[in-house]
Amino acid sequence: MKRSELYAKVWSTPMTKLAAELGISDVGLAKACRRHAVPAPPRGYWAKLRAGQKPDQIPLPTPELDVAVQFATSDPDERARQKIMERKRLDDLNAHVKTVVKTGVIKFAESLDNAHPLVKATQRYCDRVPKLIEQYKRRGVDAWRITQHEDRPPNDKYGRYSFMRPGLLDITASLDAMDWVLRFHSTILNALVAGGMVISWREASDGRRSGQPEGAIVQASFMSEVFGIEFSQGYRRVSLDSAEVAKRKKEEPWTRDFEYRASEKLLFSILGTEYGARKTWQGTQEKLESQVTEIVQTAFQLVPLQVELRKQRAAASLVAQREAEVRAAAQRRASAIAEQLKQAFLMAEADARVRQLKEFLARLEQSSSNLSPPYNERIRGWIDVVQKELAAKNPVEDMLQRSLSVPSWSTWPPDWWPTEPNLPSGPETPI
Repeated sequence: MKRSELYAKVWSTPMTKLAAELGISDVGLAKACRRHAVPAPPRGYWAKLRAGQKPDQIPLPTPELDVAVQFATSDPDERARQKIMERKRLDDLNAHVKTVVKTGVIKFAESLDNAHPLVKATQRYCDRVPKLIEQYKRRGVDAWRITQHEDRPPNDKYGRYSFMRPGLLDITASLDAMDWVLRFHSTILNALVAGGMVISWREASDGRRSGQPEGAIVQASFMSEVFGIEFSQGYRRVSLDSAEVAKRKKEEPWTRDFEYRASEKLLFSILGTEYGARKTWQGTQEKLESQVTEIVQTAFQLVPLQVELRKQRAAASLVAQREAEVRAAAQRRASAIAEQLKQAFLMAEADARVRQLKEFLARLEQSSSNLSPPYNERIRGWIDVVQKELAAKNPVEDMLQRSLSVPSWSTWPPDWWPTEPNLPSGPETPI
């Protein structure tokens, strides 16, 4: 099908009906439209048409690019083949996980000699941080304005620093703990790479949200499954002694009698896709150091788990979509039935008016002889015109015809039609 043909069909037939005619899902049809820049009718478009309005139609952009559109069909053989491939992929993942889990205990890194490039880059930056902080302080109130971005120190968060810079680890920690933090990451990343994962850094998206790979700076990927890696050190409130408070108040009168400092609580997270597989470990340096083998093994176990969770979410989404379609159909049916009752009352009122009009015309015809010429002849002509018009355009029959028909873009039976199977629903014929 050409792109122009798809555009014409989309604007002449509702998406759900057109998708059924093409043998694909409405989601697949919508994706094909987006892929080929074919605008679709906005919400409420068909309702406006049914109401007799003429809403604007979005023109097809660059109509000269009339390429062929390919659809993803719902062929049973193709679906079976995809299921076999998915099953094989999951089996391969599980087999690889079993191999990694059987690996011996991982030794904690004593140095950074063979560290991952991201760890090395972070180490080099950490070595510069004390000097950057000192230079920044000496520049006083104008420091932010006169200091180049690359020479500004990292943000201080209660004695902890976050390195939101290209090619660095996604960590928030104090400089005092940094040597252990880097060796911890070197241990984990090297073990993940040895198991077949790819560790990379990517630009964080705008509005970064924790727990989503598209917002994570450091990512671990294996067989198209992606996980974000984050590390943070906690903080605690520390009360200051009176001498320290008095000393600080001489410099800053508004100084409080407490401050926040980095704590011993550490947090390491491996985060899958949104609502996907994820795991967090927390504790002191000693506790996390004792868990490096478990962390690496769990990282690989999360890969097949994330595949299964995605399948479960897809199945749950399909069930929810079908339930929503059933509810929407029930609402449409209830609304259509209520509309038929409303139309029945209107027909009854119209029928009463028709009978009243016929009686009125009959009385006029009987009394027409009492009128003086030429009015006695004229009124008979007028009555004849009205009677013929009523016979040709009886409002009751016209309303009934509209109720028992469907618009040109729809098919019989309508939403209000009874569900009993023995009721006829053949082609429409004039009443």
